[in-house]
Amino acid sequence: MGLDPGFGGAGDPPSLDLGLFAELLSFIVAVYNLLVQVAVFLFHLILALIQVLVTIFSKLIKALVFIWENYVKKFVSWIASHIAKVRDWLKRVVGPVLRWFQKLKHWYDTHILPQQLRLIRMIQTIRRFLGILRLFHIKWAAKLDSALADVQNRIAKEIAITRGILNQIINTLSLVLDPTLIIRRNALGASLLSMVGAVKRIFGYGSNRPLTQKEQDTIDHNRTRYYKSNVAEHLRVISLTGPTDEDLAMRVAARQALENATGEPLPF
Repeated sequence: MGLDPGFGGAGDPPSLDLGLFAELLSFIVAVYNLLVQVAVFLFHLILALIQVLVTIFSKLIKALVFIWENYVKKFVSWIASHIAKVRDWLKRVVGPVLRWFQKLKHWYDTHILPQQLRLIRMIQTIRRFLGILRLFHIKWAAKLDSALADVQNRIAKEIAITRGILNQIINTLSLVLDPTLIIRRNALGASLLSMVGAVKRIFGYGSNRPLTQKEQDTIDHNRTRYYKSNVAEHLRVISLTGPTDEDLAMRVAARQALENATGEPLPF
């Protein structure tokens, strides 16, 4: 019995379709070529963008350099030269004035202030003696002590005013010559502290707020303390028991204020 020529035997391999394989291979090659073209296109696009950016930045840098060299640099140089001229003028005009006030303050601290402090010490010594006489109810001792206290307060006030004016003038002239002093710790701190009162008043912690009971009592006490009857009663208490706590506190405060005004501890 012969075999059918349309069918292979059981041991024969399957037949391969060469046309289908050729089509699949050509499709793969076409996709590969397409990917290569896309990659080349993207590469050239990136190069073009980089060239455009380089061109833009180079022109921008040239424009900035031109503006700096022809406008900003000349303007800064003009300002610097005029500032130098102004500083030289200030040194020639304000410098001698500042040195004169510094010499005046030194002369005052050397010759006038020691005499004023010596006079205050003398007045305090006399007032201590008058305090002993008041214990014996000598009337003229109280009057003389009051007059000496007034003189002492006037001298202390004159010291504070004179030194304050001289220091203010010297500080102002120093700031004119060297404005960088304003950012130093002391000057800046003093400027900020000087605004604390205004800030407190803005937020209702100053004179615009209602007074506390203690503040109201202090105001009433100070308002009536120099009435004739109150002064007489105060003198009677001092003659019996010596200075009150309030007198001692006011003495300490006055000494501290005088030390602050003179900038040095009292020698008595």
